[in-house]
Amino acid sequence: AEAQQPLALLLAYELHAHHVCTDVLLEGDSLKNMMRTANKVGARYVLIVGEQEQQDGTVSVKNMQTGESSVVKQSDVAKMLA
Repeated sequence: AEAQQPLALLLAYELHAHHVCTDVLLEGDSLKNMMRTANKVGARYVLIVGEQEQQDGTVSVKNMQTGESSVVKQSDVAKMLA
């Protein structure tokens, strides 16, 4: 949602600072379509930041190769993926 866009951009900036190639899909498509786009471009991980994640200070992380999902503190995401 639009309210999570600044947080998504901040997380992307932090990932770039840790040399993690990052692309941000902000709006326009459903989550399902955004997941398809991530799969087409060969993303290894997808980070999902919704209202609940924003409130909890977390990020949902999906491993696109294994299909496994986990919830990680926002402050730990860059260390996890770097």
